[in-house]
Amino acid sequence: MSDVIVTDRWYALIVAGPSGSGKSVVAEVIAKELSLPLIDADDYHSREAVARMKSGTPLSDDYRQNWAERILGGMIAWRRRGESVAIACSCLRRRTRDRFRTYVNEARIVGGQVAIAWLDVSPEVLKQRLVKREAAQTHFFPASLLASQLDAAEPPDPQREPGVVRIDVGAEPPEGVARKVWQAVPQLHPFVPRS
Repeated sequence: MSDVIVTDRWYALIVAGPSGSGKSVVAEVIAKELSLPLIDADDYHSREAVARMKSGTPLSDDYRQNWAERILGGMIAWRRRGESVAIACSCLRRRTRDRFRTYVNEARIVGGQVAIAWLDVSPEVLKQRLVKREAAQTHFFPASLLASQLDAAEPPDPQREPGVVRIDVGAEPPEGVARKVWQAVPQLHPFVPRS
C-alpha cells in the first residue's frame, strides 16, 4: 500500500463494524499508509457515555445519532482544510451510514465520496477480542455489551447501499485487513498507484 499518491478529489473512508472488529487499528494503518488524517469515533464519546459503557449500559439510538453528528463535524473540519480523511466508526445502523453519505450530497462536494468498509468478524472472535482487551484494560467497552451491540447492528448490504463493501476478517493482522480494504475499494477512492 505504500506505493500510492493522493489525487485532489476529497474523500472519506469509514472503516466500520462492531466493537472488537479491529476498525480503529485498521483505519490507523490505512491513514498512516496513505498519509491521511484519522478520526477515531471513540474520541468523540462524552465522559458520561464512556462511564455508561464501562458500567455495562448500552447507548441509546438517540445518543448514537448525536455522536455521529459530532464525528461528522470532525469530517467537515478536515474537508474545509481540503484534506481527505480516514474514519474509524462503528456505523452500526444504516441511518448513521446514510447521514455520512448525505453530507456529501448536501454540501454539493464535487467529486467528493464517502466509502464504507464494514469489517465482518464472527461473534465468537469479537467476544474473544473484547474479553482480552477488557482483561488488559486497553479499552472502555466491556465484553458484556457485545450482545446488545450485535442486536442493534444493521450490517450493510452492498447491493442496496451505495459505496459500501464488506470485508471478511479472519486471523490476518491489521495490515492484512487494510490490504483487503484497499483491494476492495479501488474504484471508489482517489489514491492511485505510483507510476
